[in-house]
Amino acid sequence: MHAPEDLTPGARHTLDQIEYHPTTHNLGWHDLVVMLEEVADVEKSHGGEKIVVKLGNLREEFTRPEGTPVDEQTVLTLRRMFKEAGFIEGGKA
Repeated sequence: MHAPEDLTPGARHTLDQIEYHPTTHNLGWHDLVVMLEEVADVEKSHGGEKIVVKLGNLREEFTRPEGTPVDEQTVLTLRRMFKEAGFIEGGKA
């Protein structure tokens, strides 16, 4: 499985941030959810405060951070998930 070629520019930018930036402190929750909805099955609960992401046979649950940027652990988990799904080559850990 590879990342879709027809991602919107914003979703491509968000995926690139996850792949290439060692710690992405400026990745917003809204941008992340929009990108995930383009590449995976996303189920929202608790008014969008929690999401379950299904990508192929992979499944992860995420909770919206209290601040604006997504935390480092979320980025690392998504990086692993996208790498396992074949969307990215690995980027920086």
